Amino acid sequence: MKKAKISEVFFSLQGEGPYAGTAQIFIRFFDCNINCRYCDTRQGNYRYYTPEQLALKVGKMERRYRPQYLCLTGGEPLLEALFIREFLKRLKSKTAVYLETNGILCDEFVRIKAQVDTIAMDIKLPSATGEPAFWKEHERFLRAAKGMDIHAKSIVTLATRSADFKKAVNLLRRVDPKIIFILQPNHAELGSRLLKKMIEYQKYSRDKLSGVRIMPQMHKFLEVR
Repeated sequence: MKKAKISEVFFSLQGEGPYAGTAQIFIRFFDCNINCRYCDTRQGNYRYYTPEQLALKVGKMERRYRPQYLCLTGGEPLLEALFIREFLKRLKSKTAVYLETNGILCDEFVRIKAQVDTIAMDIKLPSATGEPAFWKEHERFLRAAKGMDIHAKSIVTLATRSADFKKAVNLLRRVDPKIIFILQPNHAELGSRLLKKMIEYQKYSRDKLSGVRIMPQMHKFLEVR
């Protein structure tokens, strides 16, 4: 039976995006297919789980915490799409599934699309990540998820270029301008310079997209995971 590397399974509050504050069980997958320079998820250890083992663990936690969502996060959870499909089949849960993804692995997403309720998708701005651009992958992913409960997020840093941000706005405008777009400041650079930049970005995008919000990571302020 297939196993996956899981770095942690825990209960907490969602700290990002329009669902901030909701009670969630987080399943953090270990590996990632990119290496963003601002990444604040440092994973040193992991444990191998079979789908059955993870379903048993999460099922017990659901009965204890009664979460609003079951969050698949990482790392990049879609690297383990086949594992996730089998895990969710065995879990047989009525809890909504919340997928956090970098929005690059569209084929893998399609494999579990029917089992996902909400999608939090990053649009990776190359000047912020230090990685190559993924505009085509992001557009393909957004189109595959069109009509679902999806919101997009971009991390904005002091190094973020306006040209990259404008490409992200135009991408969302082409696919669906009603998708909520979260501008998330890099927590390590919080300050007046970064806030001023983000307000300028929001002003640029307000007449192109219907829901652009500046939202920091709430869990960092609450000092929870």
